[in-house]
Amino acid sequence: MGAFLGWDPKENGAVLIVLWCAITLHARWGGFIRQRGLMIMALFGNIVTSFSWFGVNMLGVGLHSYGFMQKAFPWLVGFMISQLTLMTVAAMPLEKWRSFSSAQVPSRGEPQISPPLPAGPAPTR
Repeated sequence: MGAFLGWDPKENGAVLIVLWCAITLHARWGGFIRQRGLMIMALFGNIVTSFSWFGVNMLGVGLHSYGFMQKAFPWLVGFMISQLTLMTVAAMPLEKWRSFSSAQVPSRGEPQISPPLPAGPAPTR
């Protein structure tokens, strides 16, 4: 019979995934994050999930460990670095993005005004 805090690392990894999903959902529902924040938190969720599924297996402890796998470790680290890179790019201000450089990005208080429609005959179907 195991102690409450003596869970297997796989079980701890599963709890980490559930907790991160709950944190993400509550942050969105509570209005603490918007679309970009949700995207950044989802990217970090990829890191949590990949470590919980693969990284825990490399620890060499617990019932479900496969030992330290030399070939899998660099791939796992590379994946985590790629997700951190995407998070960094996503967190950059919109003015720094190339696709928004020519367009005027409205601030939070300014209303968005759509460009006028071109004059001419109405399109027919």
